[in-house]
Amino acid sequence: MAKNKGIYRVHIDPQLCKGTEGCGICVDLCRAKVLAPAPTLSARGVHPAEIVELKECTGCDLCMLYCPDLAIAVEHIESSHHA
Repeated sequence: MAKNKGIYRVHIDPQLCKGTEGCGICVDLCRAKVLAPAPTLSARGVHPAEIVELKECTGCDLCMLYCPDLAIAVEHIESSHHA
């Protein structure tokens, strides 16, 4: 997938995320290091993924595509990639 600099919004639903202890696929896949384990526990008693460096997001969507719980949504607000 092409890396495009642009403006993206990433949403992680902490109610759906099973936590980085039991999964962590999104954190492992993010080459831009946008995601990290949250320092606090969610209502489910796990450390969900959280956004730590949104400005580094390339919009590759790997976190969203590989999340087994569909807990992540990536919205492409503006892309600087031109055809």
